[in-house]
Parts: sequence; C-alpha cells; structure tokens
Amino acid sequence: MAAALTAAAAPVFLASCTAGGDGSAAKLVMGDSFSAKHPMGAGGTQKVVKALEEMAPELGLEFEYFSSGQLGKQSDMATMVRTGAADIAPISPAYVGSEMPLASVGDLPGLGNDSCVSAYALRNLMDKGGILYEEELKPLNLRALWVGSIPSYEALTANREVRVPGDLKGTVQRSTGGAHDRVVDSVGAAGVAMPIGDLYEAITRGTVEGTVASPVSITPYGLHEVLRYSTKGANLGSFSTVFAINEDTWQSLTLEQRRVLSELADDAQQSLCEGLNDSADKQLVEMEKENVKLIDVSQQRSEWDALARPIRDKWVRDLEAIGRPAGEVMRSYEKALQDNAGRAERGK
Repeated sequence: MAAALTAAAAPVFLASCTAGGDGSAAKLVMGDSFSAKHPMGAGGTQKVVKALEEMAPELGLEFEYFSSGQLGKQSDMATMVRTGAADIAPISPAYVGSEMPLASVGDLPGLGNDSCVSAYALRNLMDKGGILYEEELKPLNLRALWVGSIPSYEALTANREVRVPGDLKGTVQRSTGGAHDRVVDSVGAAGVAMPIGDLYEAITRGTVEGTVASPVSITPYGLHEVLRYSTKGANLGSFSTVFAINEDTWQSLTLEQRRVLSELADDAQQSLCEGLNDSADKQLVEMEKENVKLIDVSQQRSEWDALARPIRDKWVRDLEAIGRPAGEVMRSYEKALQDNAGRAERGK
C-alpha cells in the first residue's frame, strides 16, 4: 500500500490497501530495519515474509518486503507505520523514546534474561486492552502483531576487564538510547548514541571504549575483533521490538486475511524468542572461541543488582513526573513476567 514515503501521501496509501472496484489486490508493504541474517529477522520476520509471499495471491493481497532499512532507519519506523508509509514494521522503544517511553519498560535492567518470558510479557501489555496498547500504541494508530526481546545485555569493552559497575566509571560507551542510556549514566560513563553497525569503526578509532549490548549482536557484526572483554551475567537489560501494523490497514483487511496474519504472528512470536535464546547462548560460546574474555560476575551479583533497582525506580519517577503511568506499567510488566515464567527456555 505504500509507493512513496511522505506523510502527505498517507491517505492514498491507506485507500490502496482495500481492493478497488477493478478487483485489484490490496497491497501490503512491510519495512524492516533488520537484515535477513540478524537473529531478529531470521527467527521471526523471514518466516512471516516467506509465508506471505507464498500465500498473498490466494488471500487477495499483493505483498512487498523491504529489508535492512531500505525504507528508513530504526528511529523512523514508528512514524512510517503511523503515517502509512509502510503497513508493517519493527518498532524498537529504544529508538523512539519520545513516542513510546513507557514501552521501554522491557529494556530495563534486572527484570529478566529469557527472551520468551520477556517478549510474551510485553505482548500481553501491548495487546488490545493492555496498558501499553491504551497508552502508546492506540494513540499512534498501531496494533502489535508480535514482539521480540533480545536478552542478556552485558558490558563489553575493548581494553579493560569489568567485574563491578564501578569499573566502567569514566569510560565512553556506545548506547542505543532509552533505558540503555540510563545504565550507562548510572555507572558514571559517558554515553554516545550510535547504531551498532557503526560501533566497529568507532572502537578502532577510539571514539568509544565499549558498549552495553547483547552477545546476540557481537559476532554477526564482527565486533569480537575489537571488543576483547565481556561480562557474563550482568543482566543489564534487553532490547525489545514490536512488529506493528497500521490500525487502519488492519481494519481494511478481510476477516480471512486477519486470521492468517494473526496465525503467522503467533508462530513468529514463538520461533523468534526461541531463536534469540538459542543465539544468546551460542554467541557466548562463539565469543569465547574468538578469544573474547568472558568475565563471570556471579560473585558480584549483589553489586549489579544494586545498580538495576535504582535505575528502574528513577525510570518510574521521571515518567510519572510528566504525567505518564510508569508505576502502573512497571507493576503490570512484573506481573506479566510472573504469568509467563513457565515459557522460560534458557537453562533447560
């Protein structure tokens, strides 16, 4: 349904999503900020894309898919779907903090390290009737299809071992934004916002000294070549992404089209979380094979836990100070984590 990228053209896009009087198929456009090989893409998105490409004709749909940021940057995705420049796209709260600050609850440290538990908990809050749906997705004219959560953020550095949070004091660290900025600030480091794809060059030039990130993203970007140390077990948060559809697009679909898309989203939700859990564990092994020194911080667990709680508490205070129900969101998310604890995959 999208042929251009301007907000002014959005009404044209939305109108084209419904089959016209000439019997033409509705067009469904999906934009993606992840590559097909990234665990977020390989585990979930590609399954949906392949199925829609095969099934679209019989569903009365014309489906187009644009990967690897072809339609825009990660920070553009919410606006693209809201305005109709794309019908479906991944939206990461870390990159759209002004539009979805409450949704960053899933990125905060110390709340969980299993992708399935975290992703399903977030999806509960983002589904219709959930607090994140009512507070953020609905006002943006978005509907959640499936949610991914990259687990187990660690402190990774080029030239220093990190065992306790204080070891990062005075360093310059790359951060994705949102909740991760709070982690960097809390350890006394200076944060530099940049996409992970730019980190390799930034490390080699000495612009930054490390990052807070998940092992999932290290070897795929070749970062094991420049990041020689990593904590293991710091649990510094997650990176959550909701794959959302424009609500007007959803309403224009037939009941059968919605049923199929919902089933594909459910399958993607499960396969993605399983894939991310598996990738997180495997990447630690790969990093060690590439001579990255993994520093087990289990003996310093109390110091990392002491870091996490104040970050979460300040997140609540800061958002409530501007009239957002962060405390209610936090309580709802913690309950959802408990409700979905049986989905845990890691450690089995």
